[in-house]
Formats: sequence, C-alpha cells, structure tokens
Amino acid sequence: MLELEVENEGKIVKLQFEHSLRSLSKWESKHKVAFMAGREKGPSEMLDYYQCMLLSPENPEMVYLLDPKQMDTLTEYINESQSASSVPQDGPPQYNAEITTSELIYFWMVALKINWEAQDWHLSRLMMLIQITSYKQQPPKKRNPREVLSDMRRENERRKKLLNTSG
Repeated sequence: MLELEVENEGKIVKLQFEHSLRSLSKWESKHKVAFMAGREKGPSEMLDYYQCMLLSPENPEMVYLLDPKQMDTLTEYINESQSASSVPQDGPPQYNAEITTSELIYFWMVALKINWEAQDWHLSRLMMLIQITSYKQQPPKKRNPREVLSDMRRENERRKKLLNTSG
C-alpha cells in the first residue's frame, strides 16, 4: 500500500492506494481493454486507474488533488517489484501471445488454488506467486542420457582429484 498526503479545504488528507488485481479489474471493467497489454495509457486513463487504486478515502475525486510529483510516485509504485523471489528460466525466454487481463489472472489463481485474499496484494507479488506456483508444479524434466553420463564422469574426475586416487 502507498500513502500520499494532499491538502483538501485546508486539511491534510491521507490517500491510500493499492496496485492490485482488484484495482486492475475495476479499471478493465470500465475501459474494456487490457491494462497490462503494453500500450501507452493517456493521462485520463492513468487518473482513472489511480481512482481504481484508491482505498481511502472513498471519494475518487481526491486523485485530482495529487501534484505531478505524487503522480510520478504512484507510477513508480505501480512499476516496482515487491518480491525478493525469482523463477529460474530454462532456455530462451518464452513469448506468450496471450494478453494478460484481470480475468486471466483470476483464472490462474483458481487453477493454481491461490487464496482469494491475494487479489488485494500488490500486483507484482501476486504475479510472482503465480510464476513460482506454476514452476513448482511442473513435473521434473527428463534429462538426456548423454548429459547424465557426462555429469557422472565429471563428478568421478572431481572425486578422484579430491581423494588423490586413480579410480
């Protein structure tokens, strides 16, 4: 969650924002396009997204009190990773032509049996959990017999050197 302060009618008001699957879903319901499709969003679309992210106070018009620096802070918050995890990549990166939408992410949550409370997490954390869960549920890959033999030979050579023996 990100908190920013704005002045409203002479009073300081704390605005709380969350970049989550829930806010993404609200925005996509309104705009009928995938937020994560990689296309550039205009200022009005981003303001709408900030309104969808606003947790409190519940008045979405409060986002119009944000100054440009605060909007930059919100954009940085959206783009930051909130995970210390990573998932190993086997081979070259795989490119999926499927556009990621909120409904697709909800599908992944159901398919991977991820608890519904995760829809309120920062979106980068949820996406990392989905990647980790998918990776961990993959069956082990069968290794090429030549690679196995090569690894065994290397290990035998290493042990011979370590123990100073000829085999």
